[in-house]
Amino acid sequence: MRSFILTAMCIAAAATGANAHDWYENKVDPVTKFKCCGGYDCRAIPQSSVQSRVDGGYTYVPDGFNIPRDRVQESPDGQYHICENHYVITNQPYLRCFFAPRAKISLLLPTQR
Repeated sequence: MRSFILTAMCIAAAATGANAHDWYENKVDPVTKFKCCGGYDCRAIPQSSVQSRVDGGYTYVPDGFNIPRDRVQESPDGQYHICENHYVITNQPYLRCFFAPRAKISLLLPTQR
């Protein structure tokens, strides 16, 4: 009975993790056209790790990524998210995709006159 409960708990945890990750699966960077998710390289990040720039882009402080406005996509949950990976030879991080809350993006859109 214990092994059955443990197995059920593991399956439930795996399914929950997969569902949380699903929304990244079909996203593509608007500039590079590369898929955002190549495994487990996407995650929510704290607002404190992101700085808005005057040009409408962002800087992801921990890695020093300067993210131009045209690579910013709308986040579905009001949080910041980043998808990044590492180059095989140098192990340097590179940006796959970046998501910002809608309110932040809408402030950056040009107004029509």
